[in-house]
Amino acid sequence: ADVCPPGAPRCPQPAEEKAQLLQNSEYQERMVESTFLYLTLDLPTAPLYKDEKEQLIIPQVPLFSILAKFNGSTEKEYKTYKENFLKRFQLTRLPPYLIFCIKRFTKNNFFV
Repeated sequence: ADVCPPGAPRCPQPAEEKAQLLQNSEYQERMVESTFLYLTLDLPTAPLYKDEKEQLIIPQVPLFSILAKFNGSTEKEYKTYKENFLKRFQLTRLPPYLIFCIKRFTKNNFFV
């Protein structure tokens, strides 16, 4: 069931809307290949509240789940002061040595 105002033309469907947006050069997908020696891996946020035993538990995260960022289908949103955009990462070839940089901390603008 469409949720359109009465008397309005038919609401655009998501597939139709996406196809129209992809016609615009601003929304077209771009692919950039770059060489690398290290991968930045994002950890999920730590829990804010204590568990049943009144302890703050730092959860263990499997390496495969934080490497999922580079599977080619997972999208990550990046925000700048001008725009928002989605990025997908895919590993096509590995270097002889690979360094994992695990991002443990996040920027906090609370005290600005």
